[in-house]
Amino acid sequence: MADTVNTPLREALHSVLADCTLSRGSEEFKQANSSYFSAFANELTPAYIVQPSSPEQVTSLVHALRPHLLTGDCRIAVRGTGHTPFASSANIQDGITVDLRGLKGIFVDEDKSNVEIAVGETWESVYTELEKHDLTVAGARDARIGVGGFILGGGLSIHSSKLGFACDSVTEFKIVLSSGELARANSSENPGLWWALKGGLNNFGIVTSFKMKTLKSGSIWGGVTYYMPEAFPNLLERACDFVHNETDSDTHVMCSAGYGFGHQAATCVMYHTRGIENAPSLQRFTSLGPQIEQMNTMRVSTQLGFSEELAKFSTSGKRQFWTSLTIKPDVSLMEAFYARWQETLDQVKDADGFIFSFGFHPLTKSLLESSAKAGGNAMAIPALDGPLFVVLINPIWSSTSDDGRILAAVEKLVTDLRQMAEKKGLLHRYIFTNYGFQNDDIIVGYGAESSQRLQETSVRYDPDGIFQKGVPGGFKLSSKRL
Repeated sequence: MADTVNTPLREALHSVLADCTLSRGSEEFKQANSSYFSAFANELTPAYIVQPSSPEQVTSLVHALRPHLLTGDCRIAVRGTGHTPFASSANIQDGITVDLRGLKGIFVDEDKSNVEIAVGETWESVYTELEKHDLTVAGARDARIGVGGFILGGGLSIHSSKLGFACDSVTEFKIVLSSGELARANSSENPGLWWALKGGLNNFGIVTSFKMKTLKSGSIWGGVTYYMPEAFPNLLERACDFVHNETDSDTHVMCSAGYGFGHQAATCVMYHTRGIENAPSLQRFTSLGPQIEQMNTMRVSTQLGFSEELAKFSTSGKRQFWTSLTIKPDVSLMEAFYARWQETLDQVKDADGFIFSFGFHPLTKSLLESSAKAGGNAMAIPALDGPLFVVLINPIWSSTSDDGRILAAVEKLVTDLRQMAEKKGLLHRYIFTNYGFQNDDIIVGYGAESSQRLQETSVRYDPDGIFQKGVPGGFKLSSKRL
């Protein structure tokens, strides 16, 4: 395959990271470029993949590429572990992909109150290391995903009802700015940037690590309860009761309907983070039937154990994506959503290897209140807006020949759901960033005031708009300077 990068750019790249640069055609390049979560990202082919292993190498890379990014001769993608499923989020056709998986390190402070985590880590490695110190953090529910994109998108944790979004536990970011400077962002040093990075994605620079507040680790009671599909309407009623009336902030739940291998089922993933077995707050779910008891996994374990369980629910390299909307809880609306999801399922379930899930993830009032107390974030959801449900739709299939019709059917489904919710006055502006679809205007969903503040932060720290123009992947701020 021809090299599409011009000679001055190639020389600039090799002048700083020759030993860390993979070229098309090499076996290492093929392995790195086929290791994304979704097949769509695997199908893009950059000209080079650069794999720095230290923040200093990232600064050298940005310094070397900056002139070419300014002229438009170069465009880059920034990859953590590559879990966002749409193609261009963390890979780029004919450009340069900066693969950060080599940035490793988990360092617990002497007083054990904070931990610094390099962006090349996964939550599995974080939880594994922290449990050696009897600690944990408000990280992802799925062990296999990377830390960087999850935090920069906000993130939901099993501890979210008590602590807010995962990003609300971040006390400091280290970031390479467009100037090539390695900067810190915390509540006292670059505080506006600290706020913006909590949900602001890859719009301000390349984050190399972040610090999070730690928690004492301990036994957690939870797992997955499976129900026959006819239980789903009752599950919706109990989920609404939970978000409106439950005051136990040590609970976390996710309710879903799913199709796979010719069968349907309903599930409730639930946890009590203080380890109370069958806690009163969860009995509305554990008492619901009919259950598929032989599949239930309720038990006592740790955050690592439960995150490893959820990691088994997905497989890398599939044709798959997420799309999402946010609504105010309403049983009749959610039942109408379920009926419309069933209609879409009937249209596309004959696709080879088709799996289809449809779930509700609560944003409780206590979550939003805790988020505000922690200093707020770029998503800027007022506590008074709660409770809310993040609606997640996730299709998976095997054949490229089914791409067009599945994408069209699911996009139509989401459009219809948004119209149904808007008609009842129950659609919320926010789209959960980590589950966003490639066509979503995520930043607009943060609200006008937050969007303006993010633009002003971008102008201050990236006045030339390099991380919009030169890094096109992901959910972007406008490249127009204020």
